[in-house]
Amino acid sequence: MYPFFEGCLLADVNNRMMKEFVERISQLSPATIRDYSNVVKSVVASAINEDGEELFPRTWNEEFIDAPVVKHQRQPSTHRVGMELILKEASGQYRVLYALLAGCGPMRAGESARPRNRQDISSDCRTLYIRQKAKRGILQPYTKTRSGTELKVDGECIGRDVDLCSSLARILKEFIGTRTSGLLFSMPSGTQVLQRSVLKTSLHPILKKLDHEKGGFNIFRRFRITAVQTAECPKPLQHFWSGHAQTHVSERYTKLLKNRDFRLEWAEKIGMGFELPARSVAPRAPLIMFRKTG
Repeated sequence: MYPFFEGCLLADVNNRMMKEFVERISQLSPATIRDYSNVVKSVVASAINEDGEELFPRTWNEEFIDAPVVKHQRQPSTHRVGMELILKEASGQYRVLYALLAGCGPMRAGESARPRNRQDISSDCRTLYIRQKAKRGILQPYTKTRSGTELKVDGECIGRDVDLCSSLARILKEFIGTRTSGLLFSMPSGTQVLQRSVLKTSLHPILKKLDHEKGGFNIFRRFRITAVQTAECPKPLQHFWSGHAQTHVSERYTKLLKNRDFRLEWAEKIGMGFELPARSVAPRAPLIMFRKTG
């Protein structure tokens, strides 16, 4: 992708160049072309002057650029019954991880693996402070997007928090126990549990057993987004929890988002969206009694 733009100035990247770029990578899938194009557009938009104005504002003409349309994009998700079946089969820390991803936020898997200390989780376990994430075993002092870390309104930064209902907080508090440091979900050595390992050893085998559509951690995120939306949660709060860029936040909502009681009230109203079922346990072989003789 990048050699195409080698030697180019940002000022030269316009609709004509984007059209030529799309033609150059036309052998790729529509979704990949879309993603690469969005990266280019983001880079152009990121150039600003000392007043915060875009140096090279663009009105992208999608019809002229003629990028292929992404059709029937696969977005595996689940419903309440499916989520409860997944949780019934999950064990150990994976069970808590899935419940957390599906029952609060929504947040991303890497955000759930941050260190356990007073700067990350409130003492009552009802608020998670999203300031960093873990990726491939490395802690990164930022999240996937800037809006995933903080909300900035009228020059005022509000750190992004994710709030839990009381029932999920109890599950998390019991799981943490007396720990005060280290990763929330980790290997016995203390290193991060890698997503690919969780998929391979836990989630994918469970989905296969349940004859459920195969997917990754986005199954839980999409489930939660649906639950929050159907609960008619205020849009600014939805964006705040999920880490999506805000389209507009009034002064009233700026103050409310800083009000933890307001957020906890909505977290409690929405709930987890499912009941945590008892763990599925394989039946034991019957005990055979032997009579002592002789």
